[in-house]
Amino acid sequence: MNESYGNMENIFPTPPDITEQINSMCTMNNCESEEIVEAANIAISNLLPTKSRSLYDIAYNRFKKWCAEKNVQVYSENVLLAYFSENAKNYKSSTLWAQYSMVKSCLIIYDNIDISKFPN
Repeated sequence: MNESYGNMENIFPTPPDITEQINSMCTMNNCESEEIVEAANIAISNLLPTKSRSLYDIAYNRFKKWCAEKNVQVYSENVLLAYFSENAKNYKSSTLWAQYSMVKSCLIIYDNIDISKFPN
């Protein structure tokens, strides 16, 4: 490798670094007004059903706690399969489907991860 290029990792930031840079640039340049940000936050908070929001949060927090116990860094298809397989030992299929639906909704809202796109 040509030594004049140095460490290529420093030249090309990882995607999270790019996201942070864009977000900080938008903050510095006021890309979005506070009104827009507040309206977006209100819209996001209204995506879960009002009456059962606490149940969604409990299911999501239970999943997050399990992930923390297993040292999971990335929510992949294998992680979800392992989580629900483990829970299948203690719950009926109807409960598992309800839990899956709640975790799926929360992952979309809170983490921007759409698990319905996973092949299995």
